[in-house]
Amino acid sequence: MLQTTERRNRDRVKITKRPPIRINSASAALTVLTVTFDQPVGLKGVPAYTTDVAGAAPVSAVQTSPTTIEITFDVSIALATVVNIPYQEPAVRNAKGGYVSDSTFTL
Repeated sequence: MLQTTERRNRDRVKITKRPPIRINSASAALTVLTVTFDQPVGLKGVPAYTTDVAGAAPVSAVQTSPTTIEITFDVSIALATVVNIPYQEPAVRNAKGGYVSDSTFTL
């Protein structure tokens, strides 16, 4: 019986680039920050996003659609003007493992 042989790649490591996630829009209302991304994302845990409101810390997060998440803060962030995203924050990733590439986003 004839079979095709598999050729090995001589143990070379294929480096793949993870596509970055970009923020399309963000809005704050009372204690909830709604963030919409340019592609479907997965949410695992609570993102460590911060705002320019002193003392505001994220307490919970839910994914309302494949491209949208809502983060609830412990105090009102209605007057926030900026969202700060830590470098390679692991709570929001895409299917290929990419991170949110924006470090700040103006509301």
